[in-house]
Amino acid sequence: MLNETEKEAVEKGMKTLWVIWAAMMLSLLIYFYIVYAFGEEIRKEIMLPTGDDLPLGLLRNIFYGVSVIVLFLGHFIRKWTIKNTRFSAQLYKDKKEFSNQPSYMIKYSVAIVASLAMSESIAIFGLVLFLIGADYQTFYIFLAISALGMFYFRPRRAELEELARADQPKPAF
Repeated sequence: MLNETEKEAVEKGMKTLWVIWAAMMLSLLIYFYIVYAFGEEIRKEIMLPTGDDLPLGLLRNIFYGVSVIVLFLGHFIRKWTIKNTRFSAQLYKDKKEFSNQPSYMIKYSVAIVASLAMSESIAIFGLVLFLIGADYQTFYIFLAISALGMFYFRPRRAELEELARADQPKPAF
């Protein structure tokens, strides 16, 4: 059972993480707007070689493969960061003078932000591909994969509360 201080820390931490999540999702909408409104103009300004000079199909396939790897890495880094107590102790020791948050909150925040940033990079792959000559559909696919990854890696109160309970000192009987 969590005490009042821990419940407040969880509530405050979740609000912060949801703001970060919302800001990162908003950045996906910004990428969409940039491509929709200014994409063709930006492409003309870049003036990259087109046609056979640029292997767009190969680049697209490479970025699809990297995207799958990024999603798997995001999942495993998140799980490893949450479960690794030695990492948590070192992280908390390094951040103690800068933060008044409990160690479980710092550990969970790092795990969430890292996995969200990795998911965001997938949208950037699509944006880069679009700007160098790929079609709109390719950009939309990468954007959708990124959004799904960010939805999967969203903050979850149950996970944070479980970390808070695990961080509580055990009663000595």
